[in-house]
Amino acid sequence: MRIIVIGSGFGGLGAAIRLQTKGHDVVVVDKRDKPGGRAYVYEQDGFKFDGGPTVITAPFMIDELFTNAGRRAEDYVQMVPVSPFYRIFFHDGTHFDYSDDLPAMVRQIRALNPADVDGYLEFVRRAEKIFDKGFTELADQAFLKPWDMIKIIPDMLKLESHRSVYGFVAKFVQNEKLRQVLTFHPLLVGGNPFQTTSIYTLINYLERKWGVWFAKGGTGALVSGMVRLFEELGGKIQLNAEVAEITTSGGRATGVRM
Repeated sequence: MRIIVIGSGFGGLGAAIRLQTKGHDVVVVDKRDKPGGRAYVYEQDGFKFDGGPTVITAPFMIDELFTNAGRRAEDYVQMVPVSPFYRIFFHDGTHFDYSDDLPAMVRQIRALNPADVDGYLEFVRRAEKIFDKGFTELADQAFLKPWDMIKIIPDMLKLESHRSVYGFVAKFVQNEKLRQVLTFHPLLVGGNPFQTTSIYTLINYLERKWGVWFAKGGTGALVSGMVRLFEELGGKIQLNAEVAEITTSGGRATGVRM
């Protein structure tokens, strides 16, 4: 049976590769002129610009795609660790080097406000608990029915998911620069730290656990590597192919009309 995947972003390509690896006949369709989705690469006057994500924070997920297909990720794309993870500049010309080096983080925090050190260490502990629930336990769960969401409400309330990222961080640290350092992560996915649920603070621990990585050549190099793997497995990609309608039968998708 032929399977159609709509969209050639990381999610679409990842799903297509997994399906193709399992022996399905997969076609990826995308309305744009080249693959990438939110990781689309723009080109102008000889320059290339990553249009979306620029770093990888869970590289094992990339490795897994290639390993399951009997390949090595390093033969398709080279990823290198970034240190520090981010250098954050403030309006007064000062900066903060954000990393997984706890002593270095504590030294910088102490220079900003010694009273915030203990609060930061408590925030790190709380972020790990949020990670354990939001990523380890729930990241791969499907919420298809109201009860699927209702049953986790007690845990979400316990983790204070009703707070925004900024509101949660503000409980632990008082220095405004440090609050900015610990709350900018929702911006990476187009979120607003003052509105996005505090569950997103799991990213702080995720980065500490697996690091921050850069694909040499930019995010587009990773997209190219995934496309190459997919096509080597026999998959096909149709570009400039916009889906006008998803046909259904009995509540299940049965095809697409271009």
